[in-house]
Amino acid sequence: MSKKQKRVSKKPKPTRLRRSAMFSSIIGALVEAWGEVKVQRARVVLSLVGVTAAVAAMATVIAIGDLLIQSERENQEAWSGREVTLTISAYQSGDTPILDDACATGDCSTYADGTSDSPNSVEQDVIVDPLGQAMLTVAERFDIRYWSRVSTAYDLQIKEFDELVNLGTFHGAYIDGVVEEWSSPEVYAVDPDYAVLYRLRPSQGRWLASGDVNQRVTPVVINSTMWELFGKPDISVPTTLTFTRPEAQTIRIVGVVPAGSTWDSPRIYMPYDSWQLMKPSDVEQGAIDSTAAVWVGPDNADEARTTLPAAVAAVLGDDWTAEAYGGEQWDDAADQLETVRLAIMGIGGIVILLGALGLLNVAVVTVRQRVREIGIRRAVGASAGRVFFAVFMESVVATFVAGIVGVGIAVIVTRYLPLESMGIMLQNAPTFPMSAAIAGIGIATGVGALCGIIPAIAAVKVRPIDAIRY
Repeated sequence: MSKKQKRVSKKPKPTRLRRSAMFSSIIGALVEAWGEVKVQRARVVLSLVGVTAAVAAMATVIAIGDLLIQSERENQEAWSGREVTLTISAYQSGDTPILDDACATGDCSTYADGTSDSPNSVEQDVIVDPLGQAMLTVAERFDIRYWSRVSTAYDLQIKEFDELVNLGTFHGAYIDGVVEEWSSPEVYAVDPDYAVLYRLRPSQGRWLASGDVNQRVTPVVINSTMWELFGKPDISVPTTLTFTRPEAQTIRIVGVVPAGSTWDSPRIYMPYDSWQLMKPSDVEQGAIDSTAAVWVGPDNADEARTTLPAAVAAVLGDDWTAEAYGGEQWDDAADQLETVRLAIMGIGGIVILLGALGLLNVAVVTVRQRVREIGIRRAVGASAGRVFFAVFMESVVATFVAGIVGVGIAVIVTRYLPLESMGIMLQNAPTFPMSAAIAGIGIATGVGALCGIIPAIAAVKVRPIDAIRY
């Protein structure tokens, strides 16, 4: 063996035995701390009542705050799309409408993507949708997962709605209530992913599917405002509506989605490609506007604001300009919500610290009463570090248990709170916000660590001679 190898072999290496001994020491200290807490349980329990109550109050407030933040986020996403959803629009230089040769002759009855005619269509002039066709190409090129074309129309004439306003009946059945104040329904022509982008979850029936465009009678979804105006009909029984202009066309209600608020107008959601065949070509029938909504997420938002409009404009041609907007409000909202959450946690930490002062007093008194025990330990070879760690961990273990009990109380309280009456409406309601549980236990344990330093230092200063004098 060479000298270099001998020198290397003489260096101490960590062994499994040493690691096992270190692990055993830590576990032993924790067990010892827990045993001491049980010995002094009467005093500890009394001192931890305040800590437990403070943790329960703080965890409950943080949980309600998190639920409120989630509710506000869901409301924001229902209004402006998921974080971050961009709206793509396009216009041509001179704002000149373009019709292909077939439409120019009055024989235009194809989908925006060029597929064959639908059985529900009628021969009429159909406005060409260049943006919709361009988005099909761009979405495939960039492999966009969630996106939807959106075309909106207003002031459309629907036979059943006119019947409701004029006669107070829906399909011949009398409906209570005055509806003259309501305007005509809005029509939103969308792709199936629109429900994902804007958090639309049917309360009755189902949402639109990709195969709905090929149905003989076009399936549609209405909002709860329109459903309630119609007297809450059972949509499991075929329920139809009829567009009266430019020619009678029948649609079938297959689902109901909640309205954003009680003031929302009646609304109809229908397949985008079906609408291209059914929408009126005369401008007097209603204003028509087409855009595209794309969920890009917060990480890709800045790049997508530049890339997507450029790609859409490139597909449309040199005389086209595309723009992307939306999502800017998420930055300010996230900062405000995080500030509120940190403020709640700060106040909760102060409350727990005040509650832990009682534990500190008990710990100091307990150390003074254990002078003989600590002195004997030092006499038989216990190191200062071992004594410090043992006394220190007593406070940590006690407050950790108090944190668990406090979070348990908060879980029970939060579960039975009337969240809807507090204005907290959630689609994806968690059983209990994990962040609130972690914050409650973490802050309680941290405060216990701070309160354990003083009695631990006092225990280290105890000498073996003190045990004899005590």
